[in-house]
Amino acid sequence: MEAGPSSPIAAATLARADVEEAMRSLLAGSALRLSERNRRFLAFVVNETLSGRAERIKAYAIGVDVFGRGPCFDPSTDPIVRIEATRIRTALAVYYEGPGAADPFRIVLRPGSYIPEFVSAKAAPTSVREPMVEAPDAVHARSGQARISLVVIHRTDQRDRCAMATGEMFVQAVVRAAAGHGFRVFVIPHPERRAPAQAIQDLLRHSESVYALDVSVHGIAEGRRYAWSLSDLRSGEIRGSDFVDQVDEDPPVAARINTRAEAVARRVANVVH
Repeated sequence: MEAGPSSPIAAATLARADVEEAMRSLLAGSALRLSERNRRFLAFVVNETLSGRAERIKAYAIGVDVFGRGPCFDPSTDPIVRIEATRIRTALAVYYEGPGAADPFRIVLRPGSYIPEFVSAKAAPTSVREPMVEAPDAVHARSGQARISLVVIHRTDQRDRCAMATGEMFVQAVVRAAAGHGFRVFVIPHPERRAPAQAIQDLLRHSESVYALDVSVHGIAEGRRYAWSLSDLRSGEIRGSDFVDQVDEDPPVAARINTRAEAVARRVANVVH
């Protein structure tokens, strides 16, 4: 379960009324590309934070209060909150890069937390300009391999809603497994597929090696195909690819997805090290 910072309102300098008014304007407009339920998600975490209840912002509370899950909701087996939080982070990044560039402050939902921070635009991190975020698990990478960067890209066809749900779980599992093998892991979340060119250029300048790992799940006759392809972002060379077919599961078993993800991470590590 993700945890958040103890002081979510940066520098405590922003008046609550100003934040509430800005939130109403942001959620009422069309510039922020979010579904209605993810607007409710964002409004929920902002309102809870402003009301002094940041400690209540956990995956379970969001799943029950925002997404209508029942009292037996288990965030460890149902990843809906993690998936939708990633989409919100992407939408906010795109908004502040474009129509919200002149906003006086920004709502920041950092990887690894569901508690929003309200940051002065002057102090906003430059990384918000691109919809590519460093996976929180990557901070545990072994220091000897920390300069090898892996950009994980989700390529499942978003028109296949069942495959998309499984694909999001698979991507999350691959990210965790890759971090465990010592990679510095970045994620380009679905459905934002535009190439974050500046962010990748920065990686190429500051990392010895940068690889792209395309991950997808596709429906086949009797189940799902879990596929991946690894390429060197400096040379464009394809360094490896493979797939595994699995009889359909409803819902997908998290342990099996984790096993597949670990196998992918191990194969990638063997290729690049």
